Amino acid sequence: MIMRLKRLVELPFWCRGLAFAVVSLILLTAGLRPQPIPELFVQEDKLHHWVGFLVFACSCRLAFPGVKLLWIALGCLLTGVLIEGAQGLMPLRTASPYDMLANSLGVLTGLLIAWRWMR
Repeated sequence: MIMRLKRLVELPFWCRGLAFAVVSLILLTAGLRPQPIPELFVQEDKLHHWVGFLVFACSCRLAFPGVKLLWIALGCLLTGVLIEGAQGLMPLRTASPYDMLANSLGVLTGLLIAWRWMR
């Protein structure tokens, strides 16, 4: 399984970049929609934040393997902060420090997974 995942880095840039662009578009669409996504259980949105930013960080790292990990982490974290800030400006949405924490944990987890795949 790890060998198959390592092959992802060997894909042409346009494939890796396209995957990153699709993940980014999905994340921005979900994060900036006018109404929150309906929840099946309490605090389900934290799971959405964690998974979304895990996939975002992984796709970013795989799309740009030559960029230092620190810059990717900062870029992903800044994206999470900006999305939360934008949500705070929307009438039916709120910005939450717990959502930012879930975003940050997702970025950390995603970068650890990507680091494991690529080493």
